[in-house]
Amino acid sequence: MADGDEASPPMDVTILAGRLGLDDDGWPLGPLLDRLERRGIAPRVVCTGRADRREDPRVTVVPALGRPWIKALAVRRLAGDGASPRPAVLHALHEETADVALALAETWRVPYLQTVDDFLVAEDGLRVSRRWLRAFVASSEELRDVLIGELGVPPNFIAVVPPGVVAEPLPRPPGGGAVPVVGIAGPPMGETGFAPFLEAAALVLGRGRDVEFLLAVQGGDSIEVRRHAQALKIQDRVTVADFDLVGPRLWSVLDAYCQPALEPSAGRTLTLALVQGVPSVATNVRGLRGLIRPGRSGLLVPPDDAPALADAIARLLDDREAARAMAESAQADLRARFDIDAEADKLAALYRKAAASPPDAGPPRG
Repeated sequence: MADGDEASPPMDVTILAGRLGLDDDGWPLGPLLDRLERRGIAPRVVCTGRADRREDPRVTVVPALGRPWIKALAVRRLAGDGASPRPAVLHALHEETADVALALAETWRVPYLQTVDDFLVAEDGLRVSRRWLRAFVASSEELRDVLIGELGVPPNFIAVVPPGVVAEPLPRPPGGGAVPVVGIAGPPMGETGFAPFLEAAALVLGRGRDVEFLLAVQGGDSIEVRRHAQALKIQDRVTVADFDLVGPRLWSVLDAYCQPALEPSAGRTLTLALVQGVPSVATNVRGLRGLIRPGRSGLLVPPDDAPALADAIARLLDDREAARAMAESAQADLRARFDIDAEADKLAALYRKAAASPPDAGPPRG
């Protein structure tokens, strides 16, 4: 799609988001806003928080929108605030703001879009406005299939828009470090797969291999993760770090990345690893298996199978040339698939289509 016509006034769009990460976490919003502006969109972001303190006049932080006990009051204040003009379109970018978008759409009487990027939607269901919701924006084809097959959403009411990735070349020492480092990242929950990862690490080390393991714990208490490493007697070869973000400082030290999720996952962290050219292994669960072509762009193993994971890690470390070839293939595939300019093109088109729709054009009834 071409850039917006300079003779036409820009279209006001309010994007509702949760907590925004730092610009180096691989999924920055600023570059997307820049591209939307070049396509004739005037984006304004209302978020619950942000990890940096950079000033951006397009971004307003309203922490109360992320606090359930006062969210309704915050929505009423936002809707009645003269500093919050009525936009042409609303977009709930994150699941935690879907109810805010619904309430504002009903109050302002404007159409809205809702992004779906979590497989939990199949369990949690959807609460939407049949009058004002214009489309679901699915971040992957697999999530589109969930919306259609498990929630009965009409196919023509779903747009697949993979989120754009911004990735800069990483400085890597020639041949890597003296001792290879294998990493995992995510919140300290059972479904993340820290337990089978540590068990696989114990198996790898038990075979006499000289390997370091890095666990980047995002949010929550990492004490149970540390205890598990101690119980396996591998704490001397395991580093548990509290990471506020997943960015270059992680990818630059890893020789291999694992995402051994036990449940379906959108795979955002695995995507970043692959985009950065880190040889990767993941579990064969919905969401992750759509990112890897086994043996060509990475490795897949059964979920909760520590021996299989240990074998995959060993394979990546033993044959560095094959691992590098897979990583390069994945990098090319995913940078094309998660292109931020393509994301901006698709969103700008969706915003215009939503704004042009008649007032009562709600979702088709399936």
